[in-house]
Amino acid sequence: MDAQTLGELSLAHLEAVVAIDSQSDEASSTIPTTEGQKVLGAYLADFYRGLGATVDRDDAANVIASFPGRGAGADRPPLALMIHMDTARGTSAVPHLCRAPRWDGTRVDYPRNAHIQVDLETYPAAAEFHGQTLIHGPGDAPFGLDDKLGLAHCMTLASHLPEDHPPLVFIARPDEEVGRMEAIEGLAAELARRGVKWGYTVDGILPFEINVENFNAAGASVTFDNGPIALEGIIRALLIGGVNTHGATAKAEGHRAATRLAAEIAVEAGDAAVCLALESDALRDCDAKTAWCIRDDEAFRAAVKRVIGPHVKRGASWRFDDAEMNGRPSSAAADALAWISAFYASNPGFTLPCEDSEGRDGYTAIYRARRVDTRLQVDLRIRDFDPGMLERRIEHVRQMAGERAFAYGHQYVNMGPRIAEHPELEAWARGACESLDLPVRVSPIRGGTGVDPFLDHGIPVANVGTGYFAPESEKEFTSVEMMGRHALWLMELVRIVASGR
Repeated sequence: MDAQTLGELSLAHLEAVVAIDSQSDEASSTIPTTEGQKVLGAYLADFYRGLGATVDRDDAANVIASFPGRGAGADRPPLALMIHMDTARGTSAVPHLCRAPRWDGTRVDYPRNAHIQVDLETYPAAAEFHGQTLIHGPGDAPFGLDDKLGLAHCMTLASHLPEDHPPLVFIARPDEEVGRMEAIEGLAAELARRGVKWGYTVDGILPFEINVENFNAAGASVTFDNGPIALEGIIRALLIGGVNTHGATAKAEGHRAATRLAAEIAVEAGDAAVCLALESDALRDCDAKTAWCIRDDEAFRAAVKRVIGPHVKRGASWRFDDAEMNGRPSSAAADALAWISAFYASNPGFTLPCEDSEGRDGYTAIYRARRVDTRLQVDLRIRDFDPGMLERRIEHVRQMAGERAFAYGHQYVNMGPRIAEHPELEAWARGACESLDLPVRVSPIRGGTGVDPFLDHGIPVANVGTGYFAPESEKEFTSVEMMGRHALWLMELVRIVASGR
C-alpha cells in the first residue's frame, strides 16, 4: 500500500481517537485517573478484536492486543509496541480536524485562534512539513497528538500487517502524562510472563527519530508565606497568556510561562505597580491570573506591552479586567515574582529556562504558581541527562530558596544505561528508515516515556518518533504524508525484527 493511502487511513484513525476526551488528572487518586481513558480503552479493544487480535484488559485499564507471528517471524520472541492513551491537561477532544493542502509555509489558518502566527519565518523547525497536507486542530487548545498520533500509527500497522512479522503485542496504557508507574507495574510483569523480549514506545515527536535515552527528572517547589502589604492605587486583574509548548521543544517554539512574564513585568514596572495575587491556570500552566495595585496606570500598561508584546505572534496575550481581591492582599505574590527574577538572573553554570535549552542540555524551569492552603507555592521542573547534574540543579534551587519552605522529589531516570546492551533496538529502527530512504535521526528524549517498570522486568524499550510539530500546544500539527511514511516505517521495522537482522 502506498504512503498516501496509508496516510489517509491513519488520519481516519486519528480523528476517531482525538474525538474521545482522555486527558489524565494528576489530582485524582484512581487508576486510571479519568473515565475517558476507560472509554478510549474500550474503543481500542473493539478495534483490535475486529482485526482478529486476542485482547485483554486489566484492572488499570491497560489494553493488551496480541497478534501471532507469521512468515519468517512466526517463531521469533514477541515484540511490544506501546502508546499511552492519556493526553495532557487542557487537551480538547475534537470531532474533526482541519486540513491545509500543500502548505506553502505561510500562516496556518486556525479557525478559533486568529492571533497565533504559525509560519516558516516564525517557526523554521516546521520546515519538514513544507509542501505537505497539514492536519491541525481549531487552535484554541491542543487536541492530543501526544500520544494519539502514535496510537493512530499503531492502528494503521495492525490493519496492514506485513507477511513477515514477529508475534506483536500492541499496548495502550493509561496515565503516562501524570507519571503513574503503578498503572503499568502489573502490565510489565504480564509481558515478561508472556516472553516479550523487546519493545518500542511509539511516542516521539520528530519525524523518524530514534531515542535510546531520556532525561533524568525531578520536581521541586518553593513556598512563600503571606504577609501584610500596603495598598496605594487601583486594583486591576491582569490575565496573562503564555506561550504554550512542551519543555522538549521550548527553545524552537519560543516558550514563555506566565510566571516568568509576570516577574519581568514587575521589574519593568518598578514603582508603578505591585503584584497582589498570582495563580497559574488549572489546565494551562503557561497562563496565569494576576492582580496588581497600580500606582501609575500608563507606566504599568507600557511595561506589560514591552514584556508580552514580542511573544504575541507565538500565542502570548494579556487582558486587563476589574478585580476584587479574593481574601486579604498579601506580599506572597510580590515576593515570589522577585524570587523568580533573582532565580533566572543567577549564574549557576548551567542553563535554567527550558526555552534556553536544547539538544543534550538540561533545564530548571519554573512553570506554575498555585495557592496551597494560605500560602503561594512555585513549582519547578528539573531535567538533565547527567544524574550528577540533576543533583546540582536540585541543590541550586535549595540554595536559592534560602529559609523558605523547599521540597523536591525524583520522578524518572534515564533509560539509556539499561538499554545500552541492546543495540539491536536502534539498529532495527535505523535499518527500517534506511531501507525506505527516510531521513533517520538518533537523538535523546528531552522528556521521559515511563518505561522503568518494563526495564525492571528485563524488557528493553526504545522510543520512535511519530512526526509532528508543537507537542501539547494549540499550534500542534502533523501531515497526511508524514503519517503515511511513519506507517511504512513501522511496517518495515516489524519485517526487519522478523528477519532477525
